[in-house]
Amino acid sequence: MIEAGFDANPDHKLGPTYTIMNSDTSNSDTLIVNFGASTVSNNTTIRSGKIISVYTGRYRDSLSVITITFDDYHVNYNLVQGERIVTNQGRNNKGNMWFTIEVNNASINTSNGTINWESSRVREWVSGQNTYLNISDDRYMITGTASGNSVNGNAFTVEITDSLEVDLGCLPTCVIKSGKAKISPNGYADRIINYGDSICDCNFDVTINGTTYPIVVN
Repeated sequence: MIEAGFDANPDHKLGPTYTIMNSDTSNSDTLIVNFGASTVSNNTTIRSGKIISVYTGRYRDSLSVITITFDDYHVNYNLVQGERIVTNQGRNNKGNMWFTIEVNNASINTSNGTINWESSRVREWVSGQNTYLNISDDRYMITGTASGNSVNGNAFTVEITDSLEVDLGCLPTCVIKSGKAKISPNGYADRIINYGDSICDCNFDVTINGTTYPIVVN
């Protein structure tokens, strides 16, 4: 749910209108995705309002910046707010393109309370960079941290302790194939999330106080 406001799937454009603001030939532009008063996707998610993307260049261009904000944007009647900034940092010493991703002042207002968070991540594009029209061979390694509070106001932090492998070839199922993250809720034991099976499913293990609980997601 937390990422739903920021990660719209470009393969499923059911209902919203797409507007490009600039009429020149430069790579700098603004894209507005308008879901109107109500748009229902093929997975029954209900969206309304606008997602606004301002970009200084193409996603693959070194030093290009994509800034995403929202205008009265709701997902299943929950208000999503905040800012996401994706910056292409060029290529690292392994020759891979990498990006920084900053989420600022993010929140989801629900009927049970408000979730607030900020995050700072690094996304390394480890394969699929040369196949422009095929995302199924794209793989990323993700590191970073996050912090915020849950609907009951309790604070938490998140740290990716072992890089998360994201494989877009797993679509339309869950794309995280391996890696670990530590969730530390204030006043409670750490939760260690392990995606270590390296296959395309949504299953993971949660370890709390030395006891591991397998989570099977159908």
